[in-house]
Amino acid sequence: MSLLDEVKPTLARAAEPLVLPVPAGAVKVLPRWSDDDDVQRWRLKYRVRQAEERDDDALNEHAEWIELELRPFTRELPLTGLDHGLLHFFRVAIETVDGWSDWSRVVNCVPPSPELPGKCAAVLAVVKDKVTALVRWTRPIDSAASVSCGEIRSYRLLVTCMGGDPDETGQTREIQIDEFVESFPVTSLSSCCNYTFQIAAENVTGWGDWSDPSAVLHMPLPVPAAPTKPTLRRATHHTVVIQWQHPDPGDAPITTFGFRHTTGSDTWKAKDTVVEIHDIQHNLSQYVVQGLAPGLEYFFQARAVNKYGAGIWSETSIPIKTLDGGEPAMIENLTVPHIYKSFITLQWPPAFDNGWEVTKHIMRHAHSEDMADATNYHDVTVVRQGHFDTCSLRHLVKGRAYYFQVAAFNKNGTGPWSQPVIVSLDERPQLRDD
Repeated sequence: MSLLDEVKPTLARAAEPLVLPVPAGAVKVLPRWSDDDDVQRWRLKYRVRQAEERDDDALNEHAEWIELELRPFTRELPLTGLDHGLLHFFRVAIETVDGWSDWSRVVNCVPPSPELPGKCAAVLAVVKDKVTALVRWTRPIDSAASVSCGEIRSYRLLVTCMGGDPDETGQTREIQIDEFVESFPVTSLSSCCNYTFQIAAENVTGWGDWSDPSAVLHMPLPVPAAPTKPTLRRATHHTVVIQWQHPDPGDAPITTFGFRHTTGSDTWKAKDTVVEIHDIQHNLSQYVVQGLAPGLEYFFQARAVNKYGAGIWSETSIPIKTLDGGEPAMIENLTVPHIYKSFITLQWPPAFDNGWEVTKHIMRHAHSEDMADATNYHDVTVVRQGHFDTCSLRHLVKGRAYYFQVAAFNKNGTGPWSQPVIVSLDERPQLRDD
């Protein structure tokens, strides 16, 4: 018996509350009074009908009631954790400045039983390694309303092979997951096979429907893992040294390595700036990359290849800048290897281009060592012969000494003149002594 039952009510019977069923195993109690009543407190008593009672035996004197006291600002009281599917009795009383009211008439309600779980949504599978996929899903939408008695107790995961291995295509297997999770790693998958994944949830009522199948997941070839981020050093105008560490080879030895580089940014989206290099020997861990342009910032990635194919690209390297280009260096070791009656041949090792291709040569000659009043030749024909550049000159006057100089030209300008070489048709040529 409650304290209120020991006090004689001073007010009439309170109005019956509204009792609304809420899925699952819950109700919502809404007491009713007028704002003019100036309610100070209110009380709720409720209980479940006992098995031996009739539906109309709500006022059983020996029954045990649960009683709650609340402030008047609580006008909606949710009750969860009730015995679902069983009849419950509810009554309220209110207190005003004039005292307590009598208990209201009994209102009965059956808290609804939980339904089967709905479908799990958004099933997504991603490759975790060569034999494992990580499957994620969103729990059923109605599980949030089933906290008390309809909560998810376990999951079933259905794995279906859609194609790839003829011996496995069409086969399925179920995995029991006895915990409340939203992701699960599926192991023992086969390389080069396609899989779909479905999820079903279980609560106290039973198993819900299978979810819609995930998108088809293709398990990759057992190719090598990605190398670590490569390192770069010793940049010149056209080359850079790249170094890398050998990754896990996968299910077969590494046969070759490959690289790619780009300029400007590391997004790899501008296909016209991406250059790939293939078939680097498997026993190397350092390589000189050639053919770069001067004065640009380069980003590199590496990957390994085995008999099953190429692995994924490594992380992008820290950028490295090649040396800025300039005009060609001075031509050295200018010589005259051949002197004939009608012409001579000048010869020199190719000038260092300083980053930009030598596109032409300029020549001049004079009759004095100080190159005073020199005659310039801007359209000389230079021919590469072996390891030397050569140029033939005609119509030289016998008995006169000639001093020749050559300079190389590229897009940045003209390099310095070479040291003069002395030519006389009466004697062998000699270099000027400084």
